[in-house]
Amino acid sequence: MTGTIFDIKRFAVHDGGGLRSTLFLKGCPLRCPWCQNPEGVDPHPALWHSPAACLHCGTCVHACPDGALTLTGRIHIDRSRCSLCGACAQACPAAAMELTGREISAQAAAELLLRDRVFFGRDGGVTLSGGEALLQWEFSAEVLRLCKQAGVDTAIETCLLAPQRALEALVPVTDHFLIDIKYLDAEAHRRAVGMDNGRILENYRFLLAQKADVLVRTPLIPGYTATEENIRAIARYIHAADPEAKYELLNFNPLCRSKYAALEHEYPVSGGAFSRQQMDRFYAIAAEEGVARIIKE
Repeated sequence: MTGTIFDIKRFAVHDGGGLRSTLFLKGCPLRCPWCQNPEGVDPHPALWHSPAACLHCGTCVHACPDGALTLTGRIHIDRSRCSLCGACAQACPAAAMELTGREISAQAAAELLLRDRVFFGRDGGVTLSGGEALLQWEFSAEVLRLCKQAGVDTAIETCLLAPQRALEALVPVTDHFLIDIKYLDAEAHRRAVGMDNGRILENYRFLLAQKADVLVRTPLIPGYTATEENIRAIARYIHAADPEAKYELLNFNPLCRSKYAALEHEYPVSGGAFSRQQMDRFYAIAAEEGVARIIKE
């Protein structure tokens, strides 16, 4: 069985407990304007250009057999002409051109993740992320099965937008589910990310019924999710569903703007990370709605 991945992060500390190796899978059914990994949204491999590393030498332009590259101040990619042959990436002297996304077997992916198991200790392990790992749920289940078979703690980061059979396959091999609930209001969810959240909330309830270990996360995005009304509604909902619910509020990270520049896209979110005082207010809102297990940065 094979899947398509685009990155692996070693010694990760924000993707579950302890030190972890995190594998990033390609493809996502949502279109969050604030996505931290835009290179992972498309399920297919893609050409990636890093303006910061570029020498503006034009080597890649001359190496491209498809005439898909032009240099006018920066490298521009005509993706309708690019055949993803990789000639530009091979020729680039600064490694500013890269093909993101490669196919890999579940066995090879597990071996890649398990290389650092000596560093995992008692609390660490492996995590699958994305993109959206459940978009390739059969591959994800097999990778985590192999890791769990090796005695390693397993986790998955997911928006939960997947058929229930995906979760049925994942529950036996996943020790921790780190799930996003971005909005509670279905229409607000649809307006922001392109689909409503009915399936997401159903799957959350399913995981609770299965006694799975679940951490609910809400990314705090200025102009989008970071409102008192939204945080209060989510906190009230998860507390009613599970009085012992764990809830994490993820502070906005503006560092992904360089990725959008690489894709020649405008990043629609302005502003920076929230202050400690602002974060404390969000935590207080969750606590006011009965959530006792709030995970703080």
